[in-house]
Amino acid sequence: MPKQKGIIKLKGTLNGVCYYPLKGVYIKRKATGPSRERIYNDPAFKTVKANTQEFGGASKLSKAIRTGILETTKQFQDPTMSSRLTGTCYNIIQEGSGIPGKREANLANNPQALIGFKFNKNLALDNIYTAKPIITNKKNRRIITLNIPESSKKNLKKIPKTATHFQLIAALSVVSGYKCRPNQKAYRPITPKHNALGTTQKTQPLLCKIEHKNLQITLETPVKTAVSKHASLVVWFGIQFIKQEGKQYYSLKNSKVMQCVTLL
Repeated sequence: MPKQKGIIKLKGTLNGVCYYPLKGVYIKRKATGPSRERIYNDPAFKTVKANTQEFGGASKLSKAIRTGILETTKQFQDPTMSSRLTGTCYNIIQEGSGIPGKREANLANNPQALIGFKFNKNLALDNIYTAKPIITNKKNRRIITLNIPESSKKNLKKIPKTATHFQLIAALSVVSGYKCRPNQKAYRPITPKHNALGTTQKTQPLLCKIEHKNLQITLETPVKTAVSKHASLVVWFGIQFIKQEGKQYYSLKNSKVMQCVTLL
């Protein structure tokens, strides 16, 4: 496929040509298929229209999950993470109430679809770290605590040869439910002030070779009042290995794993 030339790179369709990025390279090709206007107005495309609207809602839901913890996802994700998460959100929308094309987009409708979702599809947390956090919440879901009563070397799998320490990481995504607004032909958050928010916290670097007791990570939501009943809290948990050189700590790039552990 021909590459786009010039300084300015385009995304979208213009004069019958489709412009888009593919694996970091901007591509152009002749646009095919029905126009957006036809899809939304021709009764023959009723099913396509419904799928298109719900996929648009899934994209917004996926973006809301990622936005509040964007820097964390950049450190742990693989190139397919965004598209995989959108696909998961699309499956969740299909479990929502309402008619196809206008079903509610709410993570609570199918939490099992998201629990276990990996930032990197090739790295599962259980294959790297086996201690399970005990997760509690208080103050109207504003304070989330992850407790690891005991962590020893036996809980660390596949320790890199150069690693001296490890670090546990927890992240929280605050995500509103979405509803399709027919007059706008688009999904909108039910509680915008409780949406696309997040926070990340880490432990101090912990020596790999010794036992650690009563480890704790506390996540405080950016919401200063009780979290809306229309919003879900996505809790992420992960680990990275670290090499100490003198007084400096260096994160080992290829030994980071993180995944969703629960929804609240």
